[in-house]
Amino acid sequence: MRPCFRPLRALAIALCLAPAAARADGEFAQLDFGADDLTAVASFTRGAVSAGAVFSTYEGGEGIGFSITGGRDISLGSQPVTLRFGPTLSAGDGLELGLKAVAESYVATDWGGVFAIGEINSIDTAYFAMLEAGHAASGTGLALVLTGDDTGYEEQSLVLSRSIGLDGDLRLRMGYRLQARELFVGVAINTF
Repeated sequence: MRPCFRPLRALAIALCLAPAAARADGEFAQLDFGADDLTAVASFTRGAVSAGAVFSTYEGGEGIGFSITGGRDISLGSQPVTLRFGPTLSAGDGLELGLKAVAESYVATDWGGVFAIGEINSIDTAYFAMLEAGHAASGTGLALVLTGDDTGYEEQSLVLSRSIGLDGDLRLRMGYRLQARELFVGVAINTF
């Protein structure tokens, strides 16, 4: 598949799988450790405004990015979806300004819930898509994650998570990156 179509594919997957609007106030933080890399993510949403930061180190470099987006609920056919748009700033090999588009959705089920998100960033035509199903009774979640950009980076990951604690906001994570063929472990806090 041509690199310029990969981010569109990620957003289309999220839109097709998005069964209900996801917008809610909350915070999210995640820290993952691999053999040769580290990724930290932090974000929060208040009303229609979301802000986030991503820091990563990897073999050969590191980078940090920031974004702030405004959200709006729409309907795609009978499916409500939250769309967010806004500026991004990346500091890696220099400063770059860009734009980000995000589509996300959450649907509650009798066994837990399903969350879908897809985003495109004009910086390096980067994309991210995730589909995660969570089982409420066991506190277990399973996610498929797609990431990549037009520099040649492309990765698919499977992630298993388990909530710990009474409120279930804290989760332990273990995943496998299919292209890199490596395991990673991490922790996440999600108050959404």
